[in-house]
Amino acid sequence: MTGPDWGKLIIAGALRVEDAAESVIAAFARLRGRRHPVIVPFIGHGTTRRARVGARLVLGRDTAAPSVLTTAAGGDAPSPRSRRAVLRASVARFLTIEVPQAEVTIHLPGGDVVVHTDRDGYVDHEVELPDVAPGWLEVGLTGPAGSSATARVLVADPEAHIGLVSDVDDTIVHTGLTRGLEFLRVTLLTDVQDRTPLPGAAALYRALVRSADGPERPVFYVSTSPWNLHEMLLQFVALRGFPIGPLLLTDWGPSHTGLFRIGAQAHKLGLVRRLLDEHPHLRLVLIGDSGQEDPEIYASIAREVPERVAAVYIRRTTGIDPVRAGQVDALAAEITAAGVPMLAVDDSAQIAVHAASIGLLDAAAVDAVRAEVGTS
Repeated sequence: MTGPDWGKLIIAGALRVEDAAESVIAAFARLRGRRHPVIVPFIGHGTTRRARVGARLVLGRDTAAPSVLTTAAGGDAPSPRSRRAVLRASVARFLTIEVPQAEVTIHLPGGDVVVHTDRDGYVDHEVELPDVAPGWLEVGLTGPAGSSATARVLVADPEAHIGLVSDVDDTIVHTGLTRGLEFLRVTLLTDVQDRTPLPGAAALYRALVRSADGPERPVFYVSTSPWNLHEMLLQFVALRGFPIGPLLLTDWGPSHTGLFRIGAQAHKLGLVRRLLDEHPHLRLVLIGDSGQEDPEIYASIAREVPERVAAVYIRRTTGIDPVRAGQVDALAAEITAAGVPMLAVDDSAQIAVHAASIGLLDAAAVDAVRAEVGTS
């Protein structure tokens, strides 16, 4: 006779506590005026015949906010805010009140599809498409009480043969994810226009998504950051001149698989494998950093499907421990010897030089990356 599974019992208890707490918070929020369901759309992706559409349904006030991409593309940077205002806005991102099990209609070129939000208010649904054109597809979403939004879906061109997968934290933007207090300072007290991109990263990514003899290549951003930061990270990507693509994040809090959040290995491995399945015509360029588990995650993919990985680039994080640096270098040598180029680098210019040498970007773009990095 086996004893109780304490891990499952603890998770089940945490879920019940979370549900009870959210019921109290929702009741309080309604008293404060947050009574109206609001659909928060995420950027989707897919092929000309099939796509993944995502969004979240939360309670909010009856006001319409401008599109993040429209605002970012408007030319003027957001007005500076006080540190107190930044902190208030940052904390508010995490105080969402989800609307579970609600009906949401996805309006598609081939007809409407009705789905329901999950226990955390998310919609994550694969839909069939009637052979739409590559590029950006706008998909309407309608929900309860007249709520509506438009989700953008990146439809990868079937003639594109390379895709870019990039981590976010300490790969395109300084966050100090491996340094707890630094991460909290950046996340809670730094406004989006003050967040620091890694030098040369935007120029590098623009060069990598261009193809001399084919259509623009898709880019996918993967991160263990929570979905609460989707709008802020998307605004950062747009403001700093990175190519726009889906932000594939995670949910923080109790779930049926854990108490806090899914681990980096499970989350990113699962996402990259899913991207390979959903985009069978793409070989991927994988870019990450040494601070988390990106080297091990990307090496696993390279071992599993070497024919689907064009190259792996790992940025050495600031102040990397010599032991960790040696581990990353050894792993890079192993994967390279097995036939998939894998490099540990210090800056974007090193990636650009190598990528140009194997035909992943135009050699003329290397100078632009070097100029942004500040090297000759």
